[in-house]
Amino acid sequence: MTDLLQRERQPPLDDQPTSGSLTRDRQPSGSRVASSVSRFLSSCASFIGYTILLIVLGAAVVELSSWAIWHIHPFTRPANLENQMRSPVYTGVAWAQEFWQEESARRIRTTVYVPFRLWSVTNWHGKYINNDQGVKGVWRRTINPANCDAPRRVTVWTFGASTIYGTAVPDWETIPSYLSRELNAGADNCAVVSNFGVEGYVTDQEVILLDEQLKAGGHPDIVIFYDGVNDSSLAWPPSSSPTAHFLFGTIKTRVEGSVSGRLDFLQKSYTVRLVREVSARLHPATSFASLVSKDQPNVLAMVDNYEANMRLVRALGEAYKFKVYCFWQPILVYGHKPFVPFEQQMATNDASGTTADSAWLLTMAAGYREAERRARGGGKFIFLGGLFDSTKEPVYLDEAHLGPRGNEIAAAAIASYIKDHPEH
Repeated sequence: MTDLLQRERQPPLDDQPTSGSLTRDRQPSGSRVASSVSRFLSSCASFIGYTILLIVLGAAVVELSSWAIWHIHPFTRPANLENQMRSPVYTGVAWAQEFWQEESARRIRTTVYVPFRLWSVTNWHGKYINNDQGVKGVWRRTINPANCDAPRRVTVWTFGASTIYGTAVPDWETIPSYLSRELNAGADNCAVVSNFGVEGYVTDQEVILLDEQLKAGGHPDIVIFYDGVNDSSLAWPPSSSPTAHFLFGTIKTRVEGSVSGRLDFLQKSYTVRLVREVSARLHPATSFASLVSKDQPNVLAMVDNYEANMRLVRALGEAYKFKVYCFWQPILVYGHKPFVPFEQQMATNDASGTTADSAWLLTMAAGYREAERRARGGGKFIFLGGLFDSTKEPVYLDEAHLGPRGNEIAAAAIASYIKDHPEH
């Protein structure tokens, strides 16, 4: 009887609590909350990660599509190198294609930083283009006479930007190389020409470079400055300052650490470039006339700055005993050259005033008018804006850069003036 009563009081096995259920019942409520938060955060992290991945993939697709449109669609303006390669100045030249391959590879090399001047010539050695280590920097090779005895040697330094450096021409067809040939033709002395041209420079940077070379112990007999295009470019109102340098806004924002400076790499993307191009096409009525009409103060300030720099160079010439010759270079949008079709097409586009590029070039033409006026009025520089007025053959690679024949004509004009004015 007692055993029966005990069995009746004992609950069934299924009703008895297990050790697992006891553990769960005893689990603190804080642990359950922490577990829920952990699962939520994990879900959020996954969502954010997938969102970022989709954004990156979407941006890549948009950029790739923009790249394709930019290179295929005819309404986009040809890139600088692509436009130059279309010029007829190398028509029939057997080595032209090989040269353009080397020139294209050179242009994508990383730019080197130098104090005060900001950038300089990058080391490069190839079949057609060679930048050699020299005094305080790397400089473009000039083809000079093999033997120049010290007693007969005349040291000539040339300063300028890409047109003196020799963008888009081989070593033997730069202005300095042609100038060496011209100065040594039938001369008793032996001229050795050095090319201190740096792509993208304005005269302020060139004056600093001259100062550096003099402080390094150089002793030139003749110093030549060949400028006009880059200085005139800075007269365009959106360029920040007519007395600054290229990339002024970019360098300024980066030094100051602004947000725009940290994100300025986006400006180089094909997507942004395409959006700007399409926007300009959709709103051609804004002919930039208001900006062009405001360029005159900048034009005057730009030419004032150029003349002040040349006065400084002449003062250095008096102190260091060298002769100074200053030349204002030609440009496609100024003068009366009889154009070939390639040049005519560029000139027509540049005169429209309906795009930022054409308005910019119209401002440069205004700078040329002012420079010519001052040169005729006793300015101590030689204006070469009409150098090609009687040249029927093609000479331009783009609005500013010359092919081999153009460089040859420019060098001949410089050499002729120097020979005619030995006591300049």
